[in-house]
Amino acid sequence: MLTKKKVIISIAVLVVLMTGVMLLGNQERAAEAENKQITIEAVNNKVYVMVQQVNFIEKAAEIEFKASLEPSEEGIVSSKVGGKVVQILFEEGEYIHQGEPLVKLEEKEARNNLRAAESQLSAAQASLTSAEVNLESEQGNFERLKVLFDHNGIAKVELEKAEIAVKVAKANLEALKANVLTAQVNVESLADSLAYTTISAPISGMMDEKSVSLGQNVDSGTILGKVKNISPINAVIEVAQTNLEDIKVGQKAQVTIGESNPLVYEGTLKSINGSADPSSRVFKGKIQLDNPDQTLKPGSFAKAEIVNDQKVEIATVPLAALAGNGDNCYVYVNDQGIARKRSVIIGETEENVVVIKSGVQKGESVICTNVNTLQDGDAIAVVEE
Repeated sequence: MLTKKKVIISIAVLVVLMTGVMLLGNQERAAEAENKQITIEAVNNKVYVMVQQVNFIEKAAEIEFKASLEPSEEGIVSSKVGGKVVQILFEEGEYIHQGEPLVKLEEKEARNNLRAAESQLSAAQASLTSAEVNLESEQGNFERLKVLFDHNGIAKVELEKAEIAVKVAKANLEALKANVLTAQVNVESLADSLAYTTISAPISGMMDEKSVSLGQNVDSGTILGKVKNISPINAVIEVAQTNLEDIKVGQKAQVTIGESNPLVYEGTLKSINGSADPSSRVFKGKIQLDNPDQTLKPGSFAKAEIVNDQKVEIATVPLAALAGNGDNCYVYVNDQGIARKRSVIIGETEENVVVIKSGVQKGESVICTNVNTLQDGDAIAVVEE
């Protein structure tokens, strides 16, 4: 009986042990499965991307400047005589040609003054003609009396009187010549005054800064507007003393205008001031740009780049790697399977490649796909094309 009980107990213990082993095995398999699931999820959470190594190329060095557009030539429209404005023949922003009438002043008084002066000139010329005839007569009389005197036909006193008459006639003639000359100068001056009642364009260009109205009484020297020649137009840059050795008159330049839709213009550095501005201590330079259709306007801001003789290495990446816009551009760099966001400063774009002025280094690879969905620190898996 005792032996039977021992057998039953042994069987029970064996069952318990087997149950425990089975439970332990199930737990280990569950843990292993869980770990495997976590591993699978970690792999699946990676972002699959394509990358390309940053490419460095050698090209001529460029120096960048801020620029503003100014007319290549400027003419002041001003009145040379006083008067009342009776006609305005231009509009603000209109293109006009040199010599074209712009403003007319009341001319009645000027015309009357000219007519009076012309009458005075005619009278002076008539008096001069009469004096010339008189001198000729007195000269002839003197010659006749001299012949008689030489033959003792008249007394010396009569010859002396004739000689004095000639001298008086000559003096009178010279005085009348001076009167005619004065009258001529007066006529010319008044003719100019009449002509000045029509105010014309000093140069060809675009009308700007209009400052005149009908009925206005203007004085001599009053500025009525400006004519600005914008074809060609100048991009004015400020050159620091440290850059003076790197740029020279005649160098080619690129001027970029606009940010959202930038336009690039080719130009030439035409001049650099010989002395620095006393307040800013910079030297002004002028880049001349062709502007045949006059789309470029004075006062616009721009960016200028001047190419010098030195060579530099510049970084380029595919345009597809670039994200952001304006001053907030960035790329993602592959850092051993982790996407690292990197702020960059960009340069010009050519086809599908963009120049990176700063932000990337040699040997680095940039991510070229899924850049708009990536986050800094994301795990990535690189795939081949």
